[in-house]
Amino acid sequence: MAGRATATGPRGPCARPSGTARGRAARPFAGHSPFPVTHRTKGSLPPLAGVSSCRMGADIGIPVNESTAGGFWRVRIRGMTGEILGAGILLGGDTVLTCAHVIPDDGRPVPASQVLVDLVQVPDAAPVTARVAAGCWVPRRADGCGDIALLTLDRPQPAEHAAPLYRLSPEPLGQVRNLGFPRHNDDGTWFYAKIAGTVGPRAEWLELIPDSPGDVVRRGCSGAGVEDVKTGHVIGMIVNRYDDAADIPADERRLRSNMIHIETILRHLPLVHRFVGGDRVVDARLVSRLTGGDRNVLDIPFAQRLALWLRRESLAGRRAGVADVETVVIAHDDSGRYEALSRAVTLADRELSGGGDDEAVSAAPHGTVPPLGSVDLAIDVTGRTETEVARRVADRMDLRSPGDTSPLSRIRANAVPLTVVAVGLDRASEPEALLHFMKLLADQGARLMLVFRDPHAAGLRLAERLFRPDPERIDAWLDELADRVAEATGLEQEATAAGARAASDPAEAPALRINLTRLRGDPELRTHHIVAKLAAFEHAVRAVRERAETALRTADAQRDEVKELKGLLNAYAALLGAKAASERRELFPLQRAAHRELTAVPCDVAAARRAVDRFVRAVHLPPEAP
Repeated sequence: MAGRATATGPRGPCARPSGTARGRAARPFAGHSPFPVTHRTKGSLPPLAGVSSCRMGADIGIPVNESTAGGFWRVRIRGMTGEILGAGILLGGDTVLTCAHVIPDDGRPVPASQVLVDLVQVPDAAPVTARVAAGCWVPRRADGCGDIALLTLDRPQPAEHAAPLYRLSPEPLGQVRNLGFPRHNDDGTWFYAKIAGTVGPRAEWLELIPDSPGDVVRRGCSGAGVEDVKTGHVIGMIVNRYDDAADIPADERRLRSNMIHIETILRHLPLVHRFVGGDRVVDARLVSRLTGGDRNVLDIPFAQRLALWLRRESLAGRRAGVADVETVVIAHDDSGRYEALSRAVTLADRELSGGGDDEAVSAAPHGTVPPLGSVDLAIDVTGRTETEVARRVADRMDLRSPGDTSPLSRIRANAVPLTVVAVGLDRASEPEALLHFMKLLADQGARLMLVFRDPHAAGLRLAERLFRPDPERIDAWLDELADRVAEATGLEQEATAAGARAASDPAEAPALRINLTRLRGDPELRTHHIVAKLAAFEHAVRAVRERAETALRTADAQRDEVKELKGLLNAYAALLGAKAASERRELFPLQRAAHRELTAVPCDVAAARRAVDRFVRAVHLPPEAP
């Protein structure tokens, strides 16, 4: 059965957003027992370790040290009869962020239902009634996107209780936590997880790997704020969970949580930005207007190259000693290339991508749209100093170091797993110093695209020296790729022999071998430009292997059904002997058609099933009267 994600709150069509993985939806969550309206928690839950203030407090006058430590922003949402519906995040003094599916459906386009909001970690706080705020209802769309709502409290709360929302780049395998209100735990319980990567419709969600089976979110967790454990910032909201199918062995079954990142929330509800700290991903000078259509992509091959570079995973941790750096020249008068770059980083930004009917995505030329969240920073470094750029990078991850000193010190003391596009290296205040800083970023695990505006810039020669890979490491990489090509070729041959040729094209393997030979003789083999080429080729080899593996799994699943259909065909063919000669002549074409479908390579199982069914029904039919 197809996999599905399940909302972690109650109701309606939004309660079960579709997922993307194999499996099935979790069984509906059991209902909650009524909860007394007068109940309040005592005290607050333990604060996060190492929490400090965020820039949001300075922007809107909220002392976030206290709100982060006390967690007063965490709220529980209940129906007017006391049943727990989910969780939420207090923004400012009179606004709560939650999932749209948490709010009871009253049959109207925008629910007018009242709910109760409990500030569960504020001692002696009374429940507050709330409704959906005007213009702040984003139900789950047909493609699964959205599922966000803002509520307005009927009685404002102290502004210092507001949540420390922050545009923090999600760190791979970074630790997060949320407080939910599952059944029989009305006071709330903690759920801990690590960030796995993007999933869901248009990659809107971040998948969370629970620290234990008990840490998988459940009904009563929808709308809960997701906190980054390292910094204490709220970086998103729990939106649903995914359960594998029941027929998958228990020790292989996956139970995962999904969160929606704060920057994606901002794309759906831009007015939330006044509650959020941290700079935007893309500098204003690099933002594209994204009017959509071919007429706005003047350099389609370059746009495809950019999308491919943003699509592939980082080499950090997999290719020690190989800087994951690409240099690009976009001349000052090359408007086509510049707009392709601007468009790519804008589409890759969770906060800016799409909007409206997503025309820029639906009308885009093939292969020119990068995944959401695939760029962490896009900076126009024209006129900027090394320190200014370093501060931008450090703030994006809210990096800390002993004494919290200069941005450079913070970067040297931490891993920096960011994908950064820096434009105008040759126009920086001190190009050479900035390039050495880019080398530091690469050494700390960053992926970099360095864009020069002058094809004769001295910085290009410096970049070549700084990022030139060790020849031995490149040769070893090529040898590994040769082994992977051989494995992919073997899998393709196995898939073809199993009759799975439709899903795995046997012509792909020779193309891989030819391209590998070309890479070994590439004129840029001993330059840093070979890194991007090898990484792209590695991505292509992996794709061929995955298609062959999928074809083999499909062939395995179909083999038993084909065997059963052949047995059924043979059994009914034996019954033909009891038929009159005239009847047999009429049935033989149906028998031959079914046999032809079952022995075809590859076998279209659905077509074979229909052909066998036609033959079986015809055998059962009584002869027509003369």
